Amino acid sequence: MWRQRLLRMTAAATVFLCMTASVLASGTGPVVCIGIKEGQNSTSVSGTSDMILYKNGTVWKKIRAYTPVAVTYQNGALAVSGSLAESVTIEPAKNNGTAVLMVGNRPYRGDIRLIKSPGRWGMTVINEVPLEYYLYGVVGSEMSSSWAPEALKAQSVAARTYAVAHKGYFIKRGFDMTNDTSSQAYGGVLAESPAIKQAVDATRGEILTYGGRPIDALFSASGGGYTEHSENVWGSTVPYLRGVYDDSSKMPDYRWQVTTTAADMERKLRAAGKDVGTIRAIVLTPLKKRPITAADRGISGRVTSMVVIGTKGQVRVTGNSFQQIFGLKSTLFDFYQGAGVPGDIDTFRTPLRNTMFTIKNAFPIMIYGYGWGHGLGMSQWGANQMGRENISYQTILYHYYSNTKLEKLY
Repeated sequence: MWRQRLLRMTAAATVFLCMTASVLASGTGPVVCIGIKEGQNSTSVSGTSDMILYKNGTVWKKIRAYTPVAVTYQNGALAVSGSLAESVTIEPAKNNGTAVLMVGNRPYRGDIRLIKSPGRWGMTVINEVPLEYYLYGVVGSEMSSSWAPEALKAQSVAARTYAVAHKGYFIKRGFDMTNDTSSQAYGGVLAESPAIKQAVDATRGEILTYGGRPIDALFSASGGGYTEHSENVWGSTVPYLRGVYDDSSKMPDYRWQVTTTAADMERKLRAAGKDVGTIRAIVLTPLKKRPITAADRGISGRVTSMVVIGTKGQVRVTGNSFQQIFGLKSTLFDFYQGAGVPGDIDTFRTPLRNTMFTIKNAFPIMIYGYGWGHGLGMSQWGANQMGRENISYQTILYHYYSNTKLEKLY
């Protein structure tokens, strides 16, 4: 069993092992540790086969299949079967890749480890799982299994590369990555399907590198027609995260809009500490055909900053701040007032308005935009569209991650 080949250590050493292990499990990759839950008072783990229960890194007892193991947090320690422990690990007795452990009603491959949540109250539930099995639960959470096979393969490589590059990222919290968008969405066995597993298996061990190192393979739902340069989102230049054309227009809500009023905008800005009184105008380069060259927008048209002018003065608002304040899907947006709706961003070359957008209080304000997410790296809907056009996953990856190299890690 891959887990039993590793030396059992104390709770602290086990955390270190999780972050540094490069042990391969029959071609299924290094073990990664995924934080499933934190600050828990109690949890229950059961298995579809017999299990082995470890206490503080030492074999304690065998548990029959489908027998729940209840673990609670008591007085700064973990309590299991009437005994206290610093850590508890539960693994299938025969871990051949098909055994499943249930955390509550959610199934996971690999092992389940429970520790005291570092620096906070309660306990943390961690899924220790070989990388390739982990990807089954990531790709199926990030993309629909009905999508183009080449897109699923591209997502598999991007997710694998991200995991390798971010291993140990949350070491202070006792694991490598989270199971949500702070890292990558990970749904365990429930996210798996034959199409997803086939895509992961077809790219087994493949990652993207730049300069011989795994890249930070970021991706978002939709680039909105054009992805972005990293410095316009992060503030620093990353040579493989360059803005490129993106055909993700088949995505539902590819184009979106939020209708508001001047009074509502004033109220929300005031609540965010950006009170300008009655809004008179917004200074922002208008959207037009991409690529765009403007000091206040990125190459894709994403807003880097804008100035709101009111009766109490003016304030500079970043695109990210405005997105958060108004709950927008991306920073690729513009403003419109009047009858009808503005045309598509890539059908007009000349701006629809002046840089000084004067607010007319008699009309509602339309905030309209494109895409969903930060716009760095691969556009998932764009990858799907390319896959539908029989473009290979390698070409998809090289399109969105400039000047990278596809390499076999194992």
